[in-house]
Amino acid sequence: MKNFLDNRDHYEVSDDLKRQVGDWSAANQDPDSRADATYNLDKVLRFIDNVDDLKLSASHSRNGVLDGFSNHGYAIHPDSEASLLKAFSLRGYEALRGA
Repeated sequence: MKNFLDNRDHYEVSDDLKRQVGDWSAANQDPDSRADATYNLDKVLRFIDNVDDLKLSASHSRNGVLDGFSNHGYAIHPDSEASLLKAFSLRGYEALRGA
């Protein structure tokens, strides 16, 4: 998760992602809410990183990195962990069913 938060590759999905898990950034003044959002984000990122390579052919599972972001987060490769994260950011936990 630290790797995810330290870079800007998630630029395209970050606002929608905050709608799903909560605001983990310093803009959230409530420390309990921020901690809950960080916990929720960590669980989602770990789940996506552990999805089988056969389902996401443009990614490597269990490598600690969400693969599939390019052009500094302005593009997402189809059939990648990043594309699954994008789907989650728009549709919520329903997007992770069957992953």
